[in-house]
Amino acid sequence: MKPLVVHRTTFSPHYGHFVLRDVWCDAGDEGESLQDAEGQVAGASTYEICVRVLSDALKVGLELRTWASEPAPDSGLWDESRQLELHCPTGDLIVEVITSGAALEVTPPQGAGVYGVRVHRRQADTQEFLIELWWRTPLPQADDDEDFYGDVWS
Repeated sequence: MKPLVVHRTTFSPHYGHFVLRDVWCDAGDEGESLQDAEGQVAGASTYEICVRVLSDALKVGLELRTWASEPAPDSGLWDESRQLELHCPTGDLIVEVITSGAALEVTPPQGAGVYGVRVHRRQADTQEFLIELWWRTPLPQADDDEDFYGDVWS
C-alpha cells in the first residue's frame, strides 16, 4: 500500500515543540497536548497534536504521509513512535511552529473527520520526524463545528 499524499519540509522549531492541528480549532487546548507529550514523542488534545523536539536543533526534517487506511506499524527504523487521534472539523490541517506560523498546510483527500495519527522521531545528525495520517471515522455529532462557522461568518 502506498500513501495517498506525501509532504516534506524542513523548518526551525521553537520552544522545543511544534503542533499539527485543525486550521480553525486552536482554542481550548490550554497546554493539554504539551502536557500529554511529557516523556513521549507527542501528545494530543482533541484538535491538536504536540510533537516534542529533543534537542536545540536549528532545523528539523518532517515527512507527513496521508494514507487511505491505517498503515503497517513502524518497522524499527525510528527511535520512538506514538499513536494518537485528532479531530479535524474543517478538513484542513497545519503544522505550526510557535511564533513562526504554518510550516506546512495539508488538506487530506478524505476531508473532515477523526484521524488516526502516528508520530515517529529519529535522532540522527539532525532530528527527523514522520507523521502518518489516516481517516478513521466521521466526526461525532457534537463536533461538527457548525456553530463555529455560524458565529464567524454571520
